[in-house]
Amino acid sequence: MKRWGGMLLCAALLLPLLPAQARAVTLTAVNDTLLPLNEGTMPARLGGEMYVPYGVFSSLGVSSSSEEGVLSLSSNGQTLSFSPAEGYVYDQNLNSYSTPAYNRNGTVYVPVKLCCGVFGLGYSTLNVAGETVLRVTDGSAQSDAGFVSSKGGEIENVINTYKGISPQRPPEQPPVPEKPEEPPIPEVEEQPTQKPSYVYLAFYGMPTGYTGGILDALKQTGRSATFFLPVEEPAGWPDDTVRRMVAEGHTAALLLDADAKSDPTALIASLTAANERLRLLTGACTRIISCQDGCDRLTAVQRDRLTEAGYRLWDSTMDSGDAEQSAERAYATTAQQFAETSAVVVAALHHGSASAQTATLLSSYMSRQGIPSARITLSAVPVNRAADTR
Repeated sequence: MKRWGGMLLCAALLLPLLPAQARAVTLTAVNDTLLPLNEGTMPARLGGEMYVPYGVFSSLGVSSSSEEGVLSLSSNGQTLSFSPAEGYVYDQNLNSYSTPAYNRNGTVYVPVKLCCGVFGLGYSTLNVAGETVLRVTDGSAQSDAGFVSSKGGEIENVINTYKGISPQRPPEQPPVPEKPEEPPIPEVEEQPTQKPSYVYLAFYGMPTGYTGGILDALKQTGRSATFFLPVEEPAGWPDDTVRRMVAEGHTAALLLDADAKSDPTALIASLTAANERLRLLTGACTRIISCQDGCDRLTAVQRDRLTEAGYRLWDSTMDSGDAEQSAERAYATTAQQFAETSAVVVAALHHGSASAQTATLLSSYMSRQGIPSARITLSAVPVNRAADTR
């Protein structure tokens, strides 16, 4: 009796010191089911322990009975008896425990850790959308990660409903404009009334991961081409690709990004630096150059200075469109342009996903039409738009 009296006295002294229930919104889940969120189901943290209404355990095979102010919970031969008023708890063997039950919100709250330990259940606290979910399981439920993944949206809706927050409507998205219907691919004329007298296939820009396929296509079709490499970033040239270009008989040329405001001396200096890089990679330099957007962007003084330094200026006369179009469309539109001229053509291609197939299709067309092609060399007569501005 002295022992029970001491325990009751300690409980009476501790009760006023226990913290009030935390006000953070907290849900309770049993296995894979969320319980309704209200004051009668929301867990409480008291004395550092998590508590829930005793009815939470009823769906987990724990029966309950109440007699003379004592709540008894039983499962699998184990029993816990709680006296909220007197502050004690003991099991069927009269072993006592230090976490009593409490009357809150018109129901009896029991300690989660103690009940789960005695009745062979599990529990966890999960953080979902900034809120805490206390989950009690009997081993038949999915993992905590799976629960969070499958219940995230439902948990947020339940919490928002409890707080009185209306569900946010997703912002209205502007209507997606219909993609304009592409015109049909032009039909390639196999018996054109005219055709280019000569074609130079010229690839412009920095080599990419597609350049190897372009070189393969040229090798398979027996064509040689010219590759204009950007002068402004010679350190970015892929070494092995540039070496392969030259080794397989193609011309490595240089591509300037310049306009009328560019200093002629600076242009020559940049070409010299790029040539030094080319010499280190291939053992040879080049005097064949082109200008981004056309050599007619340069002044007569700039062009004269470049020519005096030994450079030959070239421009493309038509763009195949392989950088923006499918290979089939790029080939068809280029072949259509071929059928509209009998002049020398410098056909600009690039280093895109459609470029290799475009080159293959064009090569086959030129073979069928008997159109000769070659790489640009120093002995060839330059083709450029600047000649028309003199």
